[in-house]
Amino acid sequence: MLSPVNTYDQHVGARLLDFFNLATPWHRSLWNPSLVLTLKEVLEASEAFRASARGKESLKDLLNHAVRLAGTDPGTGEPKQRQLLQQALGTSVPHDGLDFLTVAGISKDIETQYLERWSTALADPTARPRPERTARAVASHLLDLGFSSNFLHRWWTYRIRHEPDTRTLADVLRDAHHLAQGAIRTFDVLIAFETAPRSPVGLPPRWIDAPTASEWLRQNHFVARGVRQDGGMLFHIPARDADSAVETAMELLDNFAARLEISTNLPWKPPLPTAWVANEQRPFKLTRRTRKVQVRALEREAQIYSASNPSIVDAALELLAPLQASSPSAAVAGGWAAIEALLSEPADHAIAAERLASLVACSFPRAEMTYLSYLMEQHPGPLAVEISDCGTNRDRCAIVTNALENNRPLGLSNPSDLAAVERMRGVLSAPYVKLHDIQGHATNALLRLYRQRNLVLHWGKTDAVALRAGLRTAAPLVGAGMDRIAHAWFVQKIRPLELAARARMALAVIGTRPRTSCLDLLE
Repeated sequence: MLSPVNTYDQHVGARLLDFFNLATPWHRSLWNPSLVLTLKEVLEASEAFRASARGKESLKDLLNHAVRLAGTDPGTGEPKQRQLLQQALGTSVPHDGLDFLTVAGISKDIETQYLERWSTALADPTARPRPERTARAVASHLLDLGFSSNFLHRWWTYRIRHEPDTRTLADVLRDAHHLAQGAIRTFDVLIAFETAPRSPVGLPPRWIDAPTASEWLRQNHFVARGVRQDGGMLFHIPARDADSAVETAMELLDNFAARLEISTNLPWKPPLPTAWVANEQRPFKLTRRTRKVQVRALEREAQIYSASNPSIVDAALELLAPLQASSPSAAVAGGWAAIEALLSEPADHAIAAERLASLVACSFPRAEMTYLSYLMEQHPGPLAVEISDCGTNRDRCAIVTNALENNRPLGLSNPSDLAAVERMRGVLSAPYVKLHDIQGHATNALLRLYRQRNLVLHWGKTDAVALRAGLRTAAPLVGAGMDRIAHAWFVQKIRPLELAARARMALAVIGTRPRTSCLDLLE
């Protein structure tokens, strides 16, 4: 386990568990992909530019972002390699040219040594990056290698909290390095059906009948008795871990279901809610995986079943629906269409990313303060009483803000909550800098969503290297921004562009206003 007295390691560990926890709220989630994936996106963008599927300015923005990212990342390597990479990225990186091949070669070197270099960097307390930066870099690298969030959450939870020996984060990162270097395995995944999903052309590929499925379960030491099934599909899936293999199998089933519906109009027979993986001791629950797009204003303002005349906001929310759980291609197309419908202008569609990011930045302080208030209310004491007497979330947030400014005991002990408190103290002490930093990170995530949408719609690229990472990082932010748009529209009839203008003005003057104004940036 990590030493409980090492606050740096505890902070990083808490944030890693935040990033790998599927229940983490948007304001504590991971917004960026890894350095390696960004470099792979650069190489793909170079090819797309040659094919006229990506514009010059879009490529330039991506290259500038990659230069900034590589320049401060210890995983990039020694200074001369970092300098060479930045030099190559400083050009247009013509496809298959010298700079292109240089970026490709350095990217492969970084991928194989990344976590080892971070382990070395953390060994020097005087030079190591800030804990938030460290956690983002490590988490995004592991996720973009193909490990599932569930697997990584279990792996890190054991080493942070339950491992018998006390170790440093640098030591654990060496373990993570060896984990990342492991070969991709092939997993046998069985998904069974109570009723076989027959079609006019027969059963799906990889289908096995009921007796064969029962025998497979017994041979792999699962309890077959009581499993009512009419057969199943036995997949052989290359993956980093069993959870990831099951997720891939579910994506394949979604693809089969869509093909069946559009070709025959026949309904897809849903599988049993359990998957089995050979050589795993436990079965896996098949649950509907969502991307955490949450527009709570629809529930708060009783607009879920609204029968009023549809507005542009209603139309955008309908476009947004595929972003929650549809296939990656449909999700990126629908998600960006919703943003573009509300916040773009004819001459510049990409500007919608910056506008939505400004709403996200303005929403961040209230969202985190509200979340903290409910946690603090659970701990008996004067603060809990004051918070419980509040009639609005805004009043709850004001009490939390006052407590942070006056260093009152908060009653919190969970490292994740303590890390959030530290972030909010930073926002209160330097609101202009911190909120513009948040806006910048959100803008990068949303611009990546826009780029992936263009690859899908203008190049037919449904397997782009950053497609899934772009959805994972942007979807919760889209939900947060659209929640503010929906609230403003349904409560005050404020148009989305008016709200974006309000956010723009608030962010421009935030450093000159009282600290509590962080709670009222969109009011």
